[in-house]
Amino acid sequence: LKDEISNGNFREDLFHRINVIPIETPYLKDIKEDIPYLIEYFVKRISDSNGLKPIIINSKNTVFYDYNWPGNVRELRNLIERVVILASGKNDDVDKILSESLKISSVKEINNDDAFQFPLKEAREKFEKNYLEIQLNRHNGNVSKTADYIGMERSALHRKLKSLGIN
Repeated sequence: LKDEISNGNFREDLFHRINVIPIETPYLKDIKEDIPYLIEYFVKRISDSNGLKPIIINSKNTVFYDYNWPGNVRELRNLIERVVILASGKNDDVDKILSESLKISSVKEINNDDAFQFPLKEAREKFEKNYLEIQLNRHNGNVSKTADYIGMERSALHRKLKSLGIN
């Protein structure tokens, strides 16, 4: 927020008013071992508050651990709320709703060591594909927002997505 104050985007008096006791909260991506407990808590709370039958969500599902969680715990809570409401007590629909909601790519991420095993062109394509899939996921599939964020024209991004086989 201090940067935002310097840029004139946030009021300094408001900052001092809310900054009585600073609380550091870790990113969800850094405490993934807490995900099963959070899922259990959110399922119970959301089911109870909506009068719905609690569903069973497999907290060991890799979708929870492969995802970067840019929205942190709020994003996880929103996802669980979506699943609880859309599944309407039908456990069979849970995995489908999870996958569609997060739009998780089936393509494996390549790490730096793996990248050196490919010719430059292929390594670049793999990186670009992975990068764009992550950015699209971060922006909920919105191509315009993704293009703005990565600094590309929307039409150029559409062409790039098509050339990389990203739907």
